[in-house]
Amino acid sequence: MLKNLPEEVLNLWNNWEIRGMVLLSLLLQTILIICGPLRKTSARVWIRILVWSAYLSADMVATVALGNLARSQGDSSGDRSKKANNSIQAFWAPFLLLHLGGPDTITAYSIEDNELWLRHLLGLVVQVGVAFYVFSRSWGSSILPFIAIPMFIAGIIKYSERTWVLWSSCSKSLRKNSYLEDFREFYFHTRNPESDKQREYLRQAYTFFHISMFTMQDFVFGYLDLMLSYTRFSKIPADGAFKVVEVELRLIYDMLYTKAPLIYSRSGIILRCISFLLSVTAFIIFQVKIEKLAYSSIDVAITYLLFVAAIFLELYAFLCLVLSDRTMIWLLDKGGNALTSAIYSLLRKLTTSKRWSRSISQYNLIRVCNENKPLKCLELVGIDEMLRQMHVNWKDLNGGLHELIFEHLLKKAEKMKENFNLFDKKLRSKIISQRGDGVRGLLKNFRWCTTEVEFSRSIVVWHVATEICSGNEKDADIVFRSKCLSEYMMYLLVIRPNMLSIGFFDEGSLPTFRDKRYEDIIQSYKTERGYDDEEFQRRWKTGRQSAVGGGRVLARQLLESISESKKRWEMIEEVWMEMLSYAATHCPWKEHAHALRRGGELLTHVCFLMLHLGLSEQYEYKSSDKPGYKYYPQYYLGLEELNYYDRALDKYLQGIQSSTPDEEALQEARDKYLQVMANLPSSSLHKV
Repeated sequence: MLKNLPEEVLNLWNNWEIRGMVLLSLLLQTILIICGPLRKTSARVWIRILVWSAYLSADMVATVALGNLARSQGDSSGDRSKKANNSIQAFWAPFLLLHLGGPDTITAYSIEDNELWLRHLLGLVVQVGVAFYVFSRSWGSSILPFIAIPMFIAGIIKYSERTWVLWSSCSKSLRKNSYLEDFREFYFHTRNPESDKQREYLRQAYTFFHISMFTMQDFVFGYLDLMLSYTRFSKIPADGAFKVVEVELRLIYDMLYTKAPLIYSRSGIILRCISFLLSVTAFIIFQVKIEKLAYSSIDVAITYLLFVAAIFLELYAFLCLVLSDRTMIWLLDKGGNALTSAIYSLLRKLTTSKRWSRSISQYNLIRVCNENKPLKCLELVGIDEMLRQMHVNWKDLNGGLHELIFEHLLKKAEKMKENFNLFDKKLRSKIISQRGDGVRGLLKNFRWCTTEVEFSRSIVVWHVATEICSGNEKDADIVFRSKCLSEYMMYLLVIRPNMLSIGFFDEGSLPTFRDKRYEDIIQSYKTERGYDDEEFQRRWKTGRQSAVGGGRVLARQLLESISESKKRWEMIEEVWMEMLSYAATHCPWKEHAHALRRGGELLTHVCFLMLHLGLSEQYEYKSSDKPGYKYYPQYYLGLEELNYYDRALDKYLQGIQSSTPDEEALQEARDKYLQVMANLPSSSLHKV
């Protein structure tokens, strides 16, 4: 096909084929370096599309460029200038290995990419072999092959790093890590709180990070860990709890999607220094020893560009290493002197405080229904999914919502703790499964739209009712929060149904009212049948009544049965909080991990808050919970918590219906605590 092109076009193609591929590979690496970290702090779709395109194209372009280099070296015949150009182009092969190693800020686009580490290992062997072939074919009297040796080593190091990180982040490797033991160790060493709240949040986040990584592998914890987690986390204020989870999720993101497992280790730092020194050495020798006039000026310029990019990549990686939460946590761990404190204070000023999007996605079903239906042809090619994303908007997550969520979850945890029932699995399961039935004042007449209906239909019903009830209300805070949660749950249902364990959601099953105006839909609730109407109940139970129609019936029921606006909205708000917590605890961990690369989700933060407050099914009785085992509860708990732990565990083991600590038991627990603490070596009591 190319033979039919004019000779000028063919010459242009032959001259720029390899150059263009190498420059395109460099451009894709630049996009990944700059935009890769943005996806953890932004929920914008265009960032995900850009990073996704660059991630999928980067390896392919670098591989094709290496193949073209190998072919050009195999055809290296002709005049001296052509051989010189082939020689300097062969010098680009190690840089392509650097590109295949990828930037430190993104090694996997999704967690499934980590499972493909074996494919990358095979690619490492093949591509290094191709690069070595190019390297050997270019060997001659020129000094270029000798300069390429350090770059060749640096390229192999970078490519090997990526393969090792993918292996270490795959599910099989993560399940072998000792996160549980690390959690208890860090919990013990962080018993004494810091006066500086930001320092304390960082230390606590690193402590809870270990329990979260353990939980995300679907492991279960013992009741001692439940007690430790609840005791520590329940004492943190709402804003602080969200900041702890924010840092914690940032650490998890780094473990799953970046080279953090390696670059924060001693071997990773050594490899980083070696590759940087090799790149700088090769650049200096190239600058001093190479006669630039012997080669094409374009090829020399591209070579300089590749060197600058390689060195910049290493410097950027070092900067990311220094300006990270992990570095500040390390400084706090090694703290105690003026130097580390000064470095920590400097880094704290330089680092950004934004660790995720801090926004809550919104989807208003009724307003969307009023817009034109997409063409059928767009649905066939899947573009309708992208159009659906266009109806999503975002609101900033404010402190009022933080307070509301944390107080709601704390009440659930305190209810579970009452009467020494913290270890009661049935009670815990009942509390975390509430999706409206736990709301005070919610009469049995509302069960038809909460516990007696599928979760997806319940969301739609309450979403429509919330929209209708807010029509005549003033812009009060409670109305704003309720609508915010309502539209967020609708967003999860329509855009992220996998996070609700629904699998998929057919928006077409809902009446769209595209022939009516928004105001007509809102006002039409007045003509709906009442919730106690036999015809409505029959149609609702048989599924013939739409969820949107059910929402209008619910709106009429709320407005007629609860005349006081404040009480009505308090109930609506609490119902949405129940649904949010229910969805959070029933969302698969895999979906929470996926959400981290999309700017984060409020649902994920709620899930981790619930986990640390003990509101999770992943706590069970273990042999390590018994007194006298390797991990003594006395090492971690104060007198009051220790007494509660003993009584609650005793109640769980013996099946006691009610238990009240008497003075004798209290004194026994106090004596046991003092005896154990007296026998602890002084070195284990220091403040880290």
